[in-house]
Amino acid sequence: MHISSERFNGESKDPVPAQSLKKPLVSVVIPAFNNAALLRETLDGVKRQTMKNVEVIVVDDGSNDDTAEVVRCYDPEIVYRYQPNQGQAAARNNGVSLARGDYIAFCDHDDVWNERHLEKLLECMTSHPNTGMAFDNAEYFGNGGGLKLCVTPRLSKSLDTKIIGLNFLLWKYPVASMSVVMVRKDCFQRLQGLSSRSGAMDDYHFYLRMAANRDVRYVDYVGCRKRVSDSNLSSLVNLKYTNVLYLEDISKNHPEVVRKVGRISFRARLGRKFFKLGRYYSRHHDVRGAREMFWRAYRANPFNPRYLLKYVSIAFME
Repeated sequence: MHISSERFNGESKDPVPAQSLKKPLVSVVIPAFNNAALLRETLDGVKRQTMKNVEVIVVDDGSNDDTAEVVRCYDPEIVYRYQPNQGQAAARNNGVSLARGDYIAFCDHDDVWNERHLEKLLECMTSHPNTGMAFDNAEYFGNGGGLKLCVTPRLSKSLDTKIIGLNFLLWKYPVASMSVVMVRKDCFQRLQGLSSRSGAMDDYHFYLRMAANRDVRYVDYVGCRKRVSDSNLSSLVNLKYTNVLYLEDISKNHPEVVRKVGRISFRARLGRKFFKLGRYYSRHHDVRGAREMFWRAYRANPFNPRYLLKYVSIAFME
């Protein structure tokens, strides 16, 4: 791992002058929160990379476990920054603000990279100068289940090094998480980083904004092993509403995305999200929530009469 521009010194550190230090090409940003038990395995995955001109930045998002001690014992040259708990978007943005590399790669605190992950993504980005973001495949493991790929082998091969359009990102969800993503630092900063307004979907909010401004490409390589656990399975339930919120924020605040997707296509996607959320509430006997979501589905896409019919059928129930 490359010597960092800040050395570990507990919760706050004074920067060490970096003029004499070789600048890293890639900065790896790892947001961490109360996951000290698995963090070492994540750091092992970074250390095994074939691409070596790297600095590692761990942003501790208010942990009250042994995260700081794990980082200190693993490698005192890792950049460690503690912040009061602000969420993953703020932690990643904070990490990028510390980064010295021209390229940024993110890794969640419980994921494990395969050896050529950085090499493959960097090769794609340097070969295509207009590419602002590249991502590769991931396999899910843990929780008693077998391995499952995010992108099927056949589709993965067909997409290799190709530009991934906004509509594909919006409808197909091919990006497993930020752990498979590399971005140009200047592009990330130009987009003002990740948005805290989009909740747990800050990553997809960012991907759509990136694809509206620069090329996004896919690399046919399984670069990351994503851990599935009871905790992150339960968080998927909480994603159901934020899955709609991030699109609402895009609709209100990022007209360039809506314009590039096409207003009708975007509203159709938003309406479908509201409708699926309405059905979820209905199955869980939340009549008020279901009614609101069916109405919002119709408002988003009035060309689909099913949304209005569903709203009318439940409107007078309580």
